[in-house]
Amino acid sequence: MIKKRYLWIDIARLFAILCVVFNHVNENLNQSPITKTTVILQLIGRMGVPLFLMISGYLMLNRDYTVQDKMDKFVHHNMLPMVYSTILWTFLFSLYTYFILNNKSIALLLQNITFQNRPMPQMWYIQLLPVIYVLVPILSIAKKYFTQYLGSIFIVGASLLGIGTLTASFTQNKLVPFQWNMSGSWGLVFIMLALLIFGSYLNDIVKSKKTFILLGVGAIISFVLFVINTKQLSPAGMMSTIWYTQIWIFIPGSFLILVIEKLDPYFEGFISKSKSLQNSIIKLSSLTYGVYIVHYVFLNFILKFNIFHSGLLNTIILALFVLIVSFVCVWAITKIPKFPSFVFLTK
Repeated sequence: MIKKRYLWIDIARLFAILCVVFNHVNENLNQSPITKTTVILQLIGRMGVPLFLMISGYLMLNRDYTVQDKMDKFVHHNMLPMVYSTILWTFLFSLYTYFILNNKSIALLLQNITFQNRPMPQMWYIQLLPVIYVLVPILSIAKKYFTQYLGSIFIVGASLLGIGTLTASFTQNKLVPFQWNMSGSWGLVFIMLALLIFGSYLNDIVKSKKTFILLGVGAIISFVLFVINTKQLSPAGMMSTIWYTQIWIFIPGSFLILVIEKLDPYFEGFISKSKSLQNSIIKLSSLTYGVYIVHYVFLNFILKFNIFHSGLLNTIILALFVLIVSFVCVWAITKIPKFPSFVFLTK
């Protein structure tokens, strides 16, 4: 079980939430027209969710769920708070889209509340997390007792999934039909679980020079394939391929978190010299779930004023502004006495 708090995890979380906000700003600012810059920014932004998943795998799969008290702790401190948070925010954002965004449709409101639709774009991830959390103890036990079997399933599955979606992307679904290229929900769940499993092996992988180099080479190859596919498709056609089931998302994302973990001694050596800086990073890291939840509200509000337009500089400025406002808001709310921790999953 992971007991020590590692600074690289907090830094990875902060980098991940920056990617997420950056991605959502890009999706809203740089769509008319979609350019190669839009596509590159989308590729970078998509790295956020894989980082979050691998961190969760690192922290939660390396536990012994066969011990009753540890299982109880997981249920009461991890799984149930996630379920409560998902239900709460699904309900609140359903009302938000109905009253504030003026989507005046009772049928749509009911669909949102009953999880048939996602009331806000970022909620797809939040609504999938309870399913992932339910499977965490099963994956952990399988990892402990069926290590080679479980590893083989996810390595082979992720490889087939990557090849299938890659072939579909290059052939525009002519050789591999949509229902077989795993770009849908089940393929996404599989990749999310694979990233959890991968995250649980980070310590072993980062110590293996051969594996580290192999994954780095894989990341470079996937990027080359991405560039080739970009030249083949129009920027608009390429945008639809930048999803988590594509190898140019989950392979570079996997390598990126290895690099961040490998830099941990440097983080510890530099940042730990300043106690205030270290505490600030730890505190901000604990707020990233809340920032993920609320940032879209601030983004929608700011976009109404038409101050920011397409372009790299506007994307960076708006992303940083939304990020700062979201952090301040979540931090202020968590200061309310007896504030329920499950709302923003604060400890």
